[in-house]
Amino acid sequence: MSKLVVVRRVLEIIVTLVLVTLVTFFFTSKLPGNEAAVICGPAGPACLAKEGALLYLNHPFFPRYLHWLGNLFSGTFGLSAAPTEPIATLLKQSYPITLELVIFSQLIAIVVAVPLAMYSAVRPNKVFDRMSTAATFATLSLPAFIVGPLLRYFFTVKLPWFPGAGSTMPSIGVNPAQNLYVMFLPSLTIAVGSIAVYQRLLRADMIATLEEDFIVMARAKGLTTWRILFRHALRPSTFTVMTVGGVQIGSLIVGAIIGEQVFGLTGLGYQLVLAVTKADLPTVQIITVIVAVAYILMNLIIDFLYTVIDPRVRRARTT
Repeated sequence: MSKLVVVRRVLEIIVTLVLVTLVTFFFTSKLPGNEAAVICGPAGPACLAKEGALLYLNHPFFPRYLHWLGNLFSGTFGLSAAPTEPIATLLKQSYPITLELVIFSQLIAIVVAVPLAMYSAVRPNKVFDRMSTAATFATLSLPAFIVGPLLRYFFTVKLPWFPGAGSTMPSIGVNPAQNLYVMFLPSLTIAVGSIAVYQRLLRADMIATLEEDFIVMARAKGLTTWRILFRHALRPSTFTVMTVGGVQIGSLIVGAIIGEQVFGLTGLGYQLVLAVTKADLPTVQIITVIVAVAYILMNLIIDFLYTVIDPRVRRARTT
């Protein structure tokens, strides 16, 4: 990318982030109740006045917003309301779980969807293609809040092959095997929908790519089918999949919330639901902003990968 393009993208991201923080703080600040009342509980007006002063609740909207924004950019994130503890500590404990859950689920989806799509594209409208099409449409009709309880019932209750909800999960750096063993079913809960989407999109794009002239030339050179698929057809067929992967980061976060609730994982989704039930507005605000920032950064990464995969995009943006 040229320097002008990079500067423009950076400015766009900064403006977007400012708008996200402003909208998040505005709407959450309009919710009934306040943090001081949650912190003080049955304590008297003295406690309310003290906590209200510390939290800038007695100030106009923009001074409160700037105070909150200062905590956000300083990395302290302020204090949660119930119980009172540093939000940074809470996030440090919970975000690795959600991050691993989303990444693991997408690895499962890619490992399953790509071979299925390639095999279907080579033999379109054959028996396997029709069966995989029916299976993907069936899985698309099953949301995560249905898939999660079903997986938990069949594979932790009826068939105790995997640990149940609330099982001890060591860090992946301490015990990778046990960590992945506990994370498999929650990750599969999210991956089921992604598998169906990726398989259908990649199949359609690959069928179109296999009709291109450079593929005909590769076949004329005597290259094997699988070499053509992996070395020549797969790369230009991934644009739609990458685009949808960036757009559906919001759906992945929703799936992570459901998976964490069903399987008892204390990730960001679990903490967000807990904060909402306790009217813990500071925690709700910070987690909402983190999810929004993750969405923006993911789409920025996808935008950069376009230039890596296809030189035509890189040349067009340079000019």
